[in-house]
Amino acid sequence: MSSPLPRRRLSTRVLLICGALAAVHLLLHFATLPALTALAPVSPPIYGLIAGVHSLMPFLARRLTGVPGSAVLTSAIAALFVVITNGAGLIAAVPVVLAGAVIDLVVWRSTGSGRRSQIRYLLAAVAAGAALFAVSLAVFSPEHLTPVVLFATLTARVLGEVIAALLSGLLASALTRAGVGRGIRSDQSKPIS
Repeated sequence: MSSPLPRRRLSTRVLLICGALAAVHLLLHFATLPALTALAPVSPPIYGLIAGVHSLMPFLARRLTGVPGSAVLTSAIAALFVVITNGAGLIAAVPVVLAGAVIDLVVWRSTGSGRRSQIRYLLAAVAAGAALFAVSLAVFSPEHLTPVVLFATLTARVLGEVIAALLSGLLASALTRAGVGRGIRSDQSKPIS
């Protein structure tokens, strides 16, 4: 019989981390918006691959904090930022929030950075890629609804999410070594006397 997982909650510190990562997400959104706008009607597979960067911050939030719900919270804050700064309105929030929700659903009880946890993050990436592909079908032009383009776009979307998941693992390790996230030792947070 396994022992229950320790209860983790949304502390002020976790909320601040999620907010900061959402702000970085907005910067990534601005940086990729021109390319994604140009690629969407021309090459959905390349669009799908590059769009994976939008899941980087939700993955990173979940890894850094270890708190269930932190990926979707980061996504929701980022979606609010995107909606406010984007002429597309609420429709722009759907893929942003969907990615965070899928990540949290798949890695909900995952703890640590062991092999089992890493597999869960990769499964979350595959599930998020498939979900985001399904949502994007609504805006596909008729000439892109061919088996080759659909398969290439699904593959690229999943690959983009897998890259985001792997990159988030590297960033989380580097940030934890630097003293950010759940890896901070308790003796580092004490004031210097």
